[in-house]
Amino acid sequence: MMRTYFSLVAAVVFGVSAQWAAAQDDDVEGGILGTGIVGTITALGSIHVNGQHIGFAPDLAIADGVAPLSATQLRTGQTVAVIAEPQGQDWQARHIRMVYPLVGPVDVAPDGGLTVMGTQVLSDQTFEAGEWIAVSGLWQGEQVVASDIERLGDYSGPARITGTYLTRDALGQFEIGGTTLVDLPLQHIAPGAALTAFGTPTKDGLIATRVETGLFQTQVGVIQVEGYYSPPQPDGMYTVLGSGLLAYTDQPGMIDPQIPVVRCGVDAQLVSAEDAPSALCAAE
Repeated sequence: MMRTYFSLVAAVVFGVSAQWAAAQDDDVEGGILGTGIVGTITALGSIHVNGQHIGFAPDLAIADGVAPLSATQLRTGQTVAVIAEPQGQDWQARHIRMVYPLVGPVDVAPDGGLTVMGTQVLSDQTFEAGEWIAVSGLWQGEQVVASDIERLGDYSGPARITGTYLTRDALGQFEIGGTTLVDLPLQHIAPGAALTAFGTPTKDGLIATRVETGLFQTQVGVIQVEGYYSPPQPDGMYTVLGSGLLAYTDQPGMIDPQIPVVRCGVDAQLVSAEDAPSALCAAE
């Protein structure tokens, strides 16, 4: 799932053939393509993401932070996308980027509830209205379950939102969660695409000046992601929110959007552990 500019994420059908998996095994298991691991840091001493122990070079720079950051400055609760290769029983990071569902000014409701650009943020932390924050966490429906929130102080960069596009509002504007993307310079994105939009925040939206698709700067093979399922669409399509990995079902009642999952995918599609050409997915 390559991270590209002004590109499309096409809808694909669930399943990968065993023949394709066998042919690609050398590439996706840390070879030419590398393996993508996306989720929340749960422990340090290197980092642990989705139960995987990932080492890194001490001077490895982290991409897309709200401030310059090295790998040794990462902390638990932050959400990251890692391109890794096997190292013994563990992994070695080639590239790590921050994944912030939301970066922008916070709005505080009378009951203390938090929203950023119209999207509800579930957190026990308290903030002043208008304070800029960077939210790590997972999308659950139209809200973000925060695992870490960074106060940005004098931050002067753009607001941003990273998540899954599923629908448009009554005026035809794209939506991610509770955030309306105004003037989005992409008009033909398929539902289920993972987007990052940058721009100027409003109370309920983001005036987009730049948009990217995907979670990685280069193509990867197998991807393991942590998240919540989206409710299936009328055509049966569903995704792990924020991942860009799609599948289809004719039994929508079997998809539970309230329970966090760790799933694997190849070529923008969710695959079962049996179909994934990687031992990474064996415990799925």
